[in-house]
Amino acid sequence: MDLNDDALGILGLNYASRAGGPGELNMHPICGVRIQSLERNLAEITGRKFHQYVPPTVSEPLRYLVPIESRMDWILTREDPETNDEVIADILASLNAYGLPYMRKRVTLETMSQALVAKEGHRWQTVFRAPVALWLLNRHEEALSAMEVQLAEIGSQENAAYDNYRAFSAALKRRIAESAAQP
Repeated sequence: MDLNDDALGILGLNYASRAGGPGELNMHPICGVRIQSLERNLAEITGRKFHQYVPPTVSEPLRYLVPIESRMDWILTREDPETNDEVIADILASLNAYGLPYMRKRVTLETMSQALVAKEGHRWQTVFRAPVALWLLNRHEEALSAMEVQLAEIGSQENAAYDNYRAFSAALKRRIAESAAQP
């Protein structure tokens, strides 16, 4: 759903296929927010094709947005459609009470950057997105610092993911230098 001109709210209807008994489906909805300008710039920097909806910039399982005392397993069954209606109603109520406020709190580049710097979402996505958000906000030193922390952590370790991060970091550093040189 459109949250504003630059932000999408995303609901992923994930489920655990191996949890529960025969005929049961354990639902794990995911709430996400996608900042299009950030994702478009990230795609450009990494040389990937921009996708309109995937992935969210940050996301959290709806279950973890619900207060602990109110959490429940959302299990749909073949045998009991009336219970399924109650489960779906609870998912929708939780989405309205906790998921939508989570989304609405992250709809600007500034609020999203705060979430990314606080390391919300999936770590390996966050290390790419936080510096891009900071760069787009003209917080160049913070963007450079965030990348240096990650580069120091991976050190000289070699694998495809680390090599991708190094290439991304070099490309973003060039863009930061170019934007800093502009009047």
